[in-house]
Amino acid sequence: MTGPTGLATRKITPDLARGLLLALIAVANAHLYLVDRPIGYRGYPSGLTGADAVIAVVQMVLVDGRVFPLFAALLGYGVARLADRAPEAVVRRRGLVLIGIGALHGVLLFPGDIIGAYGLVILLTAPAVASSTSRGLLAAAGAVGAFAVFLASGASGPQGVPTVPSIAAPTLGAFLAGHPGEWLATTLFSALLTAPAVLVGIVVARSGTLDEPAAHRGRLALWATGGLVAGVALGLPLALAVVGVWSPTGVVGGLVAAAHAAGGYAGALGLLGLMGLLGSVSWPGRGLVAAAGTWSMTLYLSQSVVFVAVFATIAGGLGRTATLTTATLVGLATWFVGVVVAGLLARAGHRGPFELLVRRLTYLGGKSTAL
Repeated sequence: MTGPTGLATRKITPDLARGLLLALIAVANAHLYLVDRPIGYRGYPSGLTGADAVIAVVQMVLVDGRVFPLFAALLGYGVARLADRAPEAVVRRRGLVLIGIGALHGVLLFPGDIIGAYGLVILLTAPAVASSTSRGLLAAAGAVGAFAVFLASGASGPQGVPTVPSIAAPTLGAFLAGHPGEWLATTLFSALLTAPAVLVGIVVARSGTLDEPAAHRGRLALWATGGLVAGVALGLPLALAVVGVWSPTGVVGGLVAAAHAAGGYAGALGLLGLMGLLGSVSWPGRGLVAAAGTWSMTLYLSQSVVFVAVFATIAGGLGRTATLTTATLVGLATWFVGVVVAGLLARAGHRGPFELLVRRLTYLGGKSTAL
């Protein structure tokens, strides 16, 4: 067993995928900060028209419900690599550290935090990472995923209220008051939804597909094509509901919500395949985005700082008036600035502050300054 992996020995494709994924996370979260208006399906404002409606449909079939399973798969990849060089106790400690960071993020800034859920999944699956076969992990992923899709069918109607109501809170006290309960509920449900993707990510790591993408272009192309087509097809019915084309109710509404959730897993696999293909060829900016991917947790947390500062009523207040187009552009601009700054710092040999914190706490004084 050894300590953390050094920067020079990292594979570029997983980091590239994390860097690109941060753009999708920014887009996925930005619309949740739109408040003081009727809220429909999946936290989107009701009555979207024009460019806002087009953006909503694109996000629903390519981003919404697809991003966090993809992030979870990359987490599973990292967990498998950690388990290759560290004992189970270290893997469990990594899970506890992520739960702690997620709790702070959720209570202080954004109760829709996903880090705590990933930490919980790591904690619960740590014993199986080294001992289970890939076939067993995929079987478990299928069973848990089917149950998660079934539960998702219950959330079939318009929300009525913002996903993050505290964004509209007029005072700091009111802003913070509801976060603990909201974070806990989100963490438990998100852990269930993302656990299958974490298990699949462990299997992907074992396959070596992301380590040598040029040698697996056929497999990656199959993932990209099949996953994205299935994700779009399964997500389109709910996407059309978001923009008011129809209003599925009853059993039909449940089936539409379940299809969207199932499409999330397929779409995540498709995006992973696409990012793997992008990692197999050279293109301008690839190295910078991959370098920024080594700061993925720091950049994810920094996005919440920016969004609260810009959108929350107690700060910039833009969430009360911004359109979906504006929110999306703010999200993409936040990602772009983060990639440039973090990418340049990473290339200069600097580690992300939260990445350093996680490693120091995980290895308890070991080689925490390495990656």
